[in-house]
Amino acid sequence: MTFWDVLNSKLVLLILAFVLTTLAGGFLSSSLQRALWQRQTRVDLFRKRYEEGTKFLDDLSRLVGKRFYQLQRFVWAMKDSVGENLLGNIEAEYFQVVADWNSSLRMNRNKIRLLIGERQANDFLNYEDDNHPENPQSLHYRFVKAHEFAIRAKHTKDLAPAQKEVDHLNHRCSTFLEVLTTDFLRRAASLQLLDIPELKNKRSG
Repeated sequence: MTFWDVLNSKLVLLILAFVLTTLAGGFLSSSLQRALWQRQTRVDLFRKRYEEGTKFLDDLSRLVGKRFYQLQRFVWAMKDSVGENLLGNIEAEYFQVVADWNSSLRMNRNKIRLLIGERQANDFLNYEDDNHPENPQSLHYRFVKAHEFAIRAKHTKDLAPAQKEVDHLNHRCSTFLEVLTTDFLRRAASLQLLDIPELKNKRSG
């Protein structure tokens, strides 16, 4: 029996078919496992990003609410003509919240940009507002404006402009947080939380 006869025998062909089938099956199985692992890894990362996002929104909402409440409390205390000691304590508590706000300002902006987008980050803190402090658009500079009105009211005793600014700020805080949460949920629903947000607005400052 020649070498070619051996190669053409049914037994050898069966063995070759088995080997090729095994190799092909192994390759397909490996490819499938790799695809499943990549998908599961992405799902796990997405779940982690979503949990981080919801926690961040809770923390940011709490911080916004705390700063607004302490500012309003400060203005109320001046309107109620409380004693100097009590007013001093309320003012000190307010300035502590301002310090906490300012120390986390850039971190919060970066998190908003990472989780949601550049536009929303600018809605929170936009350095271009330095150029028009009388009509700021971002939430931080709206706080700055209301803060300056409150400090001015302490010296002038004219509280009406300060309260008006605080009222406007109250509406701005509510709108900002609602829109931010809606945009985050929209990105989550469309599975975009792992995508890099587009740079729609160039940051200045």
